[in-house]
Amino acid sequence: MSKKNIAYIVISVLITIAFILLAALVFKTSYIRIFESLTDLIHSIKYYFCKLFNIDAELNPSILDGSNAIKWESILPSDFGDFKVKFVEFWRLFANLDNFILYGKTIGEKLGIVAQILVIVLPFVFMLFFVIKKLYSTPNTKHNKDSKPLQIHKAISRKITNPTMQFIIGYFAFLNCQKWIPIVWAIIWFCSLNLTSIVISFFAYFLYFSVSFDFVSIYTIARKLVIDLQVIFKHFPWWSLLPFAWLIFEYIRRKIAVDILRHKEAQNCGFINALPIVSMTCGSMGKHKTTIITDMALSQDVMFRQKALELLQKNDMRFPNFPWIALEMEVRKCMEHHVIYNLASIEKWMKLKRERFEKHHNAKWQLYGYDYDLYGLTYNDELKAYYLFDVLTNYVKLYFIYVIESSLIVSNYSVREDSVLMDGGNFPMWSSDFFVKRDKSLSHNAHILDFDTLRLGRKVIADNINNGSFEFGVVLITEVGKERGNNLELKEVKKGTLETNQKNDLFNNWLKMCRHSATVENFPFIKVFTDEQRPESWGADARDLADIVTIISTGETHVALPFYTLEEMIAEKAFKWFIKLYYDFRYKRGDNTLFMHTLKWLANLLYQRNLKIYNKYGYSTVFVQTEQGTMDGKKHRERYNLMNYKIYKERFSTDCFSDYFSDMAIKAKVGLNDYITYATEKASVKEIKRQHSYFIDALYRDRG
Repeated sequence: MSKKNIAYIVISVLITIAFILLAALVFKTSYIRIFESLTDLIHSIKYYFCKLFNIDAELNPSILDGSNAIKWESILPSDFGDFKVKFVEFWRLFANLDNFILYGKTIGEKLGIVAQILVIVLPFVFMLFFVIKKLYSTPNTKHNKDSKPLQIHKAISRKITNPTMQFIIGYFAFLNCQKWIPIVWAIIWFCSLNLTSIVISFFAYFLYFSVSFDFVSIYTIARKLVIDLQVIFKHFPWWSLLPFAWLIFEYIRRKIAVDILRHKEAQNCGFINALPIVSMTCGSMGKHKTTIITDMALSQDVMFRQKALELLQKNDMRFPNFPWIALEMEVRKCMEHHVIYNLASIEKWMKLKRERFEKHHNAKWQLYGYDYDLYGLTYNDELKAYYLFDVLTNYVKLYFIYVIESSLIVSNYSVREDSVLMDGGNFPMWSSDFFVKRDKSLSHNAHILDFDTLRLGRKVIADNINNGSFEFGVVLITEVGKERGNNLELKEVKKGTLETNQKNDLFNNWLKMCRHSATVENFPFIKVFTDEQRPESWGADARDLADIVTIISTGETHVALPFYTLEEMIAEKAFKWFIKLYYDFRYKRGDNTLFMHTLKWLANLLYQRNLKIYNKYGYSTVFVQTEQGTMDGKKHRERYNLMNYKIYKERFSTDCFSDYFSDMAIKAKVGLNDYITYATEKASVKEIKRQHSYFIDALYRDRG
C-alpha cells in the first residue's frame, strides 16, 4: 500500500471520528428522536393490522403525539383552528404601516454600516491602485524575466499549491473507488439531521392514515414535521447550499439549452427533407456554403439511419414471429467475411437462400426455425401481398444500411462524424445526438469520393476497382462547378474523344437515375449536396435537376443558454478592460509580474468560460432562398440553423484544398515579405511591367 493511500485512509478515519463526535455531542436529540419514531412505527403497525382484520383492541397511535426529544421553540398553533386565526393575524400585522417603517429603519441601519466600511476601505483601494499604476508604468526590456513576487508565487504553486490540489483530487478519486466511505458519512448525517426519523414517521403515519382516513390529523402531522425539521433549520449551514443551488441551476438551464438546439436541428431536418435528391448551395466567398452542405450531410446521414430503423420495424411487423435476430446475426457474419458488401450482394445472397428453401423446404437452415406452416409465408396489407423472402430481402438491405459501421458520406473533402453504434450483442442502436460529448477516437471520417463511381460512361481509370460500386449514401461535392464546368466552359470539349471528359462520362445521367440503385422499400437512400459560388457555374443539364439554395445572409451568433446575458456582458467588459491593460503593459514592459500574472489568470477564466459556452450552446441563423434549378420558378425564403457544437467541432477543414497551394508555396522559396515593394506612391514603368499583367503586357505589345 502506498503512502498516499495510507494518508487517505487516515484522513477518512479522522473525518469519520469527527462526524461521530458531532453526532454524539451536537445532534444527540436526533438519535433519541429516531427511537421515538420507531416506537410510533410499531404502534402504527399494530393499529394497521388491528383495523385491517377488525380486531378489537384499545390502541393509541402515538404518531399524533408530540415529541419529548425535540421541543418547538416558538409559537405554533396546536390545532388547525388556531392556525387560521394566527395566519390572518400575521398578514394583518405584516401590512401594518408601523411594520413597514420599522423595516425601512432596519434597512437604513444596515446600509449605514456598509457605508462606514466603504469609507474605511476605499482610501486603501485607491492608494493601492495608484501605487500599482506607478509601479507598473515604469518601462523595461527585461524580456521574459519573472519579478521576485512572481518567482515566490511560482515556487509556492510548484511546491505547495499544485501538490495539495493533486492530493485533494486523488483523495476524491480514492473516495470514488471506496464508495462505502461516503455512504457511511451520508448515513451518519442523515441520522444527525433528523431525516431518518422523518422517513420513519412518514411510514408510521401512512399506515395510520390508510385505515383511519383521519383528515383532521393532517395538520397535526404537518406541525410535527416542522418540529422535526427544526434540527436542520438550527444547525445546517444554509450558505453551503449556494454552490449546489448554482449547480442545479446550471444543470437545468444547460438542459434547456440542449433541448433548444435539438429543436433547431429538427427544423433543419425538415428543411433537408423538403429538398430533392440533388441540391446546390450557392453564395459568395465566406458565406458558409461548404459549412451548410456539410451540416446538411451530417444530418442526412443520421436521418438515413433513422429511416432504415423505421422501415426495419415496419418489415418486422409483417412477420412478427420470424426470428429476426438469427437473420441479423448471420448478416453480420456475412459482412465480416465480405459475402455481403453492398445491396446487390444482398439480393444475390437472398436469392440463393430462397432457391435452397424452395428446393429443400428446410426451415431450420434457411428460415432459422421459423414455423411457416403455423405463421405463413405471405402477408397482405390490403394493398399488396408480400412473400416472406421479398420481405427478408428488404429487411437485410435495410439492416445493412442501418448497421454498417462507417460513414454514409462520400465526399471530395474530409468530413468527420461522431455517431456511435452501441452493440450489446443483440440489436445495435445508434447514438447520434450531435449535442452529446463523445470520444473522438470513436468517430468516422467520410469516404473519399472516387468520381469514377458516379460515371456511367467513360472512366478516368478504365479498370478502376470501384467502378459501378456506389449504390446509396450521401454524396458531398464542394466546388461542383469547377469539377463539372458549364456549357460555355465546355464549348471546346468534344464528346467523341477517347479521353474522359464531362461530356462523355455520363455523370449527368447518373444524377438523373441515382435513386434507382438506392431505393429500398420505396425510399431512396441517396442525397447529393453540392456547392458553388454561382448557379451558372454548373451546366444546366445537371443543375436543372437540383434545387438551388442561395445564401442571403448569416445572422449573429446567439446563445441558447437561458439567463446568460448578464454573465456574457460581465465577461466581455472585463476581458476588454484586461486586454487594453495587458497590451499597454506589454508595450511598456518585457518582464513578467505577479500582478499581471494574476489578472491574466482571472481574465482567462472568464474568457474560457464564455468561449466554451458559445462553442457548446451557440447557434446562428442563415437566411436562404430556395428555387428550382431551372431558375424560372417562385423563390422561397427559408431559415437554416448552424449550431456551433455540431458543425464546428472538428468536422471539416474550411480550407480543404489548401494543401495544393501549400505544395506550390513550399517549392517557391520566397514569401510575401520577399516581394519587391513600390519605391514611391506612384508606380514606375519598370514596376508596372513587374506585374506580368495581361492588361499591361497587351498595352505595351500593341504599342510595339
